[in-house]
Amino acid sequence: ITINNERGLYNKILLIGYGNTLREDDGFGVYIAEALSNCAAYECESVHQLTPELAITIAKFSRIIFVDVNMRNSGGVFAVPIENSDNAFNHSFSPHSLMNLTTKLYGGKREYEIFSVGGVSFEYRESLSPPVKQAAEVLVSFLTIF
Repeated sequence: ITINNERGLYNKILLIGYGNTLREDDGFGVYIAEALSNCAAYECESVHQLTPELAITIAKFSRIIFVDVNMRNSGGVFAVPIENSDNAFNHSFSPHSLMNLTTKLYGGKREYEIFSVGGVSFEYRESLSPPVKQAAEVLVSFLTIF
């Protein structure tokens, strides 16, 4: 990771994929983060939920992408990008709240986007449903050339 000398922030984009990989489609965000972990443009974090401690990591980047599943859209349908979102299972913080906390604690202005796809199934499985898996492949391709 190189430092952007103007603002002292990393040049890479921080991608935070979050969710529960044991609950089928809720693992969408983690799936994306793991799929892009070797992509030079991204620093990827896979987490179960958004927590205040992530503000320390977010503060080092000028651009952040959040990836999660939602229950608002039809299965496999994207809501891209959304600026303020409450996520499917009431994770501790929404991306918007976490970004506000980061700004209050560390100052500076950061760009962020949320890529969210509608989930189909939240059963106890460690795989994505077919429509969400297809959406994941589309998002990985998009973010690879993004």
